[in-house]
Amino acid sequence: MKVAKLGRVPKRKKIVGLGSTSEQGRRYNERVILHVVRKHPNISRIQIALETGLSAQTISVITSSLLAKGMLQVTGKVKGNRGQPSIMLTICPDGAYGLGINVDRDHISAALLDFSGRCILLKEHSIHFPSQDDAQAIALNLIAEVKAILGEKWGRVRGVGLAKPDFMSLWLDSLASEIPNQDPLTSLRESLRYWETDEFSTWLEVQTNLPCVTENDANAAALNELLLSKASKRSHFFYIFIGSACGGGAVVEGECFLGANARAGNFGLIPTTTGRLGKQILEALSLSSLSRFLSAQGRPFPTTEKDWAEDTIQGLVDQWVDLVCSEILPGIFSVIALFDPQSIVFGGRLPLSVQTKLLSVLIKVLHTHCPLGMNIPNLEIAETAETSGMVGAAILPLYDTFSPHRSLLLV
Repeated sequence: MKVAKLGRVPKRKKIVGLGSTSEQGRRYNERVILHVVRKHPNISRIQIALETGLSAQTISVITSSLLAKGMLQVTGKVKGNRGQPSIMLTICPDGAYGLGINVDRDHISAALLDFSGRCILLKEHSIHFPSQDDAQAIALNLIAEVKAILGEKWGRVRGVGLAKPDFMSLWLDSLASEIPNQDPLTSLRESLRYWETDEFSTWLEVQTNLPCVTENDANAAALNELLLSKASKRSHFFYIFIGSACGGGAVVEGECFLGANARAGNFGLIPTTTGRLGKQILEALSLSSLSRFLSAQGRPFPTTEKDWAEDTIQGLVDQWVDLVCSEILPGIFSVIALFDPQSIVFGGRLPLSVQTKLLSVLIKVLHTHCPLGMNIPNLEIAETAETSGMVGAAILPLYDTFSPHRSLLLV
C-alpha cells in the first residue's frame, strides 16, 4: 500500500498502536487528493501524481470514485504531448456543506459553506454575553433558514461546527464592557459556565441529527486561513485571533497543532509586559480593550468607516496601538522562538484599518528589539479577517470529514 506524503501531522486522538490497513490508506489518500484539488483547481491527474507521489492507477481509481460520489467534477480537458487529452478536475460545490456557529462574548454569528469554500449564508447577531436560551433561539431560526435554502441538499450537510472562546466565564472584570444592570457580575459568571460544557453542542446534534465539531475560535480561524487562503500556500504559521478577547492557533506542517490537552497556541494566556491594559494578552489585544480605551477618553466605539476615519479617533487608535505593541512584544517573541513560523497571521473582528496600523507598528518594534539569532517572520492580515470566526466554524465539519489527518493511518 502506497500512501501519499503530505507532512507529519500532530495527534488529534489517543493512539493505542501503530499500523494501517488498506482501507485506512485508501481513505487517507482520498483526502489527500481532495486537498490537492482544492488547492489547485482545474488540476489534471498527472499533476496530482506530481503533487502527491501516488501512482497513476491509484489516482485514477480514487478520482473516478470521487467523481461518482459528486465530490469532484470535470471542468475540461488539457491536451498533452501525446496520448488522449487529460481531464481537469475541481471540487464540486454541491458535494458537501458545512454549517458553522460562532459564539463570542458580544455576538453569535453563523455561516454556511459549500464544498468549494464559497459562503452561501452569513448571519450575525450582536448580543452581549449570550445565554443558553438566547443561543438556542438564534440557532433554531438559523437551522430552519438553512434547511429552506438547501431543500433536498440538506442531506449533504456533513455536520455543525461550533467555535467559541475557552473560559467564557473568566476575565469579566476587563472584558465585560457592557453588562445589563439586572445582571450583576456574579450571576453573569454563573450563566456563562454553560459555555464551558458540551451542552450546546449536544443540543445542536439533537436538533440537526448531525455531528457537532467543537473548537476554540482561534483554531477555527486558523483552519479557515489554512484551507481557504488563496494568496499563498502556508504550511507553518501562527494565527492571532482578535475578538472580544484574543487567542492563538498554531499550524505546523499543514495541520492545526493542538498539543497534549488541546490548548496549544493559546497566545492570549501569556502575561503582558506591564499590565496597563490587562494582566494577560487576551485582555490587552482585544475589542474590549480598545472599547475601554476609547471610553476612557469620552469617545464611543465607532460603528462605521466614517467614524473610524475621524481624526480624533485615529489619534486615539494610534495611542492604543503603541501601548498594545509594547504590552504584547514578549509574547510575540515567544511565539517566534517556540514555533519558528513562516508567518504570523492576524485576523478576527478588529477593524481592518486598526489591524493595519497594529501590524505596521509591531513590525517596526519587532525589528528594533529583535534578539540576536532570531529571524522575524512575515506579519500578515488574514484574507478572511473579519469573518474568520464564523467561516472557521463552518470549516470544522468539512475539515474533520475530508482533510488528510495522518491519525487515519494509526490504529
